[in-house]
Amino acid sequence: MSDAQRTDGGGFTDGSVEIGSSTVSIKLIVGVLILIGVTFFVFQNTQPVPLRWLFFEFTMPLWGLTLLLFGAGMLMGWALHVRRLRRRTG
Repeated sequence: MSDAQRTDGGGFTDGSVEIGSSTVSIKLIVGVLILIGVTFFVFQNTQPVPLRWLFFEFTMPLWGLTLLLFGAGMLMGWALHVRRLRRRTG
């Protein structure tokens, strides 16, 4: 057992938290917390908002815009992650 691990049932090794016999990634915990925050934001902001982009003009609920931008951010983060992995291996 390494110095970073504790013998009282909890430990911290390589970006994960070990509780008893289960290991949970810190990235997973942070991701779930962000998802919970976005969910609360979505349910509290349901009013329609006017949007203007270039020559388009339309109205959509704020929750829809929030989810659209959140999804775009997730997609961009994933694409950058894949690009970084390809640079490291190639």
